[in-house]
Amino acid sequence: MTAKDKEALELRAQIQQHLVESGNYERISNKLAQRLLDEGWIDQVKKLTRETMEDDNTTNFSEVLKRVEPEAVSLVSANTKNEIMQQIKAFLCDILDTQ
Repeated sequence: MTAKDKEALELRAQIQQHLVESGNYERISNKLAQRLLDEGWIDQVKKLTRETMEDDNTTNFSEVLKRVEPEAVSLVSANTKNEIMQQIKAFLCDILDTQ
């Protein structure tokens, strides 16, 4: 791991810590969870997971996750992705403005 990689990981950890301490992590997470529920994403992923488990005849979490995750991510609507990204960007801008 390079020095830049270590710096990036440290910065990421600091941002995550500030997100949690400020309450923004919970607020953004709750907003995302509600949007996914409202859009039916959770039901779609449950169905996809059941189908994958039946087709592959497996209950191994890692294997199922590896198969389901890419499609689950692609099922998140562009509006939801954009809204959550805007909230994260606003949080980051707020951090930069206060320093």
